[in-house]
Amino acid sequence: MARVASLVRSGWWVAAAFGAVVAALLLLALRTPRPAGQPPVGDGRTVSSYGFDLSTCVVPRERIVPAGMHRDGLLALDEPAMLTVAEVETRNHEGRGKFLLGRDRVLGVEVAGDARAYPLRLLRWHEVVNDRVGGRDLLVSYNPLCDSAVVCDRTAGGETLAFGVSGLVYNSNLLLFDRRSQAGSSSLWSQLQGRAIAGPAAAAGATMELLPAAIATWDQWRGRHPDTRVLAPVDRMRTLYKRDPYHSYFGSDLLHFPVEPLPPAGDLALKDRVLVISAGGRDTVVALRHLAAGAGAGSGTWEGAAAGIPLRVQFDLDAGAALVEPLADPGPGFATRQCFWFAWYAWHPETLSPLPAVGQP
Repeated sequence: MARVASLVRSGWWVAAAFGAVVAALLLLALRTPRPAGQPPVGDGRTVSSYGFDLSTCVVPRERIVPAGMHRDGLLALDEPAMLTVAEVETRNHEGRGKFLLGRDRVLGVEVAGDARAYPLRLLRWHEVVNDRVGGRDLLVSYNPLCDSAVVCDRTAGGETLAFGVSGLVYNSNLLLFDRRSQAGSSSLWSQLQGRAIAGPAAAAGATMELLPAAIATWDQWRGRHPDTRVLAPVDRMRTLYKRDPYHSYFGSDLLHFPVEPLPPAGDLALKDRVLVISAGGRDTVVALRHLAAGAGAGSGTWEGAAAGIPLRVQFDLDAGAALVEPLADPGPGFATRQCFWFAWYAWHPETLSPLPAVGQP
């Protein structure tokens, strides 16, 4: 006790605590919220310093901005290790903190009976997973800035691509880049749209096939897919996984980076979550808030039709989760995505508002 008292009087703990706070602030300041329309506060980097050819850019170049990190500033994963449900439960019981709880959000994908769950607590530190699921080479991506979950077949133009985090954003949405051995030959791709927006691939009009992607709670996904496998954490990143630099961002309408256009004032906030259901070449946008209003409850099940497909949607407004189940063969081209309302509108300003009628039972 005398030793402890001496250390306390010496003030060492003040310096240690101050150092820890500074380190945490530097980490969490990777992307600092600011009102929409204000330019990002960067670290002096310019878009040209990232080494991408923008001469073939198919979007307004001035809206491509540095995201406060360098190329590959986040570790993209390539065919990462997976855990069984039993191994997840073992980790939940053995670890000091629970690895995956029932209300935790996961990005779920299922191909040919092969179901995978990617916890968002892990994905926010990677954003990109180049994986192989059900015999198909997939890009599994999650962007916390737009809360956007997108899964694509990463075969384009007759070749299988591998993607990384470019360090750039467009309308506050992650821009991916395809890895190339030759310097300067990589292209930039929109995460939300699954298409190239700059570089050789953009010049060729390259797109990827969108597939069903779900943001679900762990309880929802495990209930639907009891044999699912789960993304395993990278051991050296366990400390980072415990941090949530987006907690305050999710709780406000502040945006990190410029977005144009923004949706007009209406019954949806900028960060209301919307479900995008694509089939037959058209997109139907359903707001989770409208599903909850139609059901008269914050969570539940809705059955109806979207994009001409009969569907059952298990939703949870507070969790920001929506699990879609087609009630008939949706045919080729069926896909689902989820994102913030502002992110979808910026790409599709013709979407005046997700119609409340869509969410009526």
